[in-house]
Amino acid sequence: MKFASPGFDMVSDFFGHTDGIKMSVTGNQWFVAPQIVAHFESKSIKVYIEALPSVLVRKRANGAPLSLGNLQIDGIPELVCIDNNLLHGMKFSQKFEAFEDHLCIAWVGTKEQPDICKIKKEKLAIPNPRLSSAGMIFKKYYEKNCGYYGDLKGVAIICDIHHREIPQKIMSGTADYGILWESEARYWKFKYYVPDDVEMKFSWILAKNSSQQSETVFNAIKSGVLSEYYNKYQFNNILQK
Repeated sequence: MKFASPGFDMVSDFFGHTDGIKMSVTGNQWFVAPQIVAHFESKSIKVYIEALPSVLVRKRANGAPLSLGNLQIDGIPELVCIDNNLLHGMKFSQKFEAFEDHLCIAWVGTKEQPDICKIKKEKLAIPNPRLSSAGMIFKKYYEKNCGYYGDLKGVAIICDIHHREIPQKIMSGTADYGILWESEARYWKFKYYVPDDVEMKFSWILAKNSSQQSETVFNAIKSGVLSEYYNKYQFNNILQK
């Protein structure tokens, strides 16, 4: 399973210590990952975090190795944070819902708030629905509210590593608008709006036969020790409801 996109430094999505407790999280959490590593380092616990498109997170949790250039990363992550849309059929020993995020359309500059259904001339950067729940949710939303998804051909820029590609395309002007998670739009300080019915919950899961230390980390996360880091980027924290 390859993790690459031309022109982007994918090493930026790997954090911590390779000999630490392995975690795989969805790409919208990459800017929280350094704080997670630092928090557990302060408790003398090493962790390794990879931030990937959600379908790749699911595949990693199910045992697939990850290829990064000429490097192959083996070993099943013991802790995974993934959207509930992809939890079906996954095997784990424990689970809890941690936060919500919302899909949005983002832009910069003086552009007006767009009507997604009427974007015909502007370029719209979209997550690949084959690789991410963000792309799946947008496709479902478009077909429900706008019409045939294929009508976006010629307008859409499909992005595989969307949490890296789409912000860059918006800032460079390669795309006029982009589909992101709301947490990402806030992180980048983009203008954005959230359409109706595009909310998604995210859960932490603990793999079966995980180590005692992994279970300790899982329980620490469940207790809310990471809430301040997620709150910093205004994730909708379920643990505090």
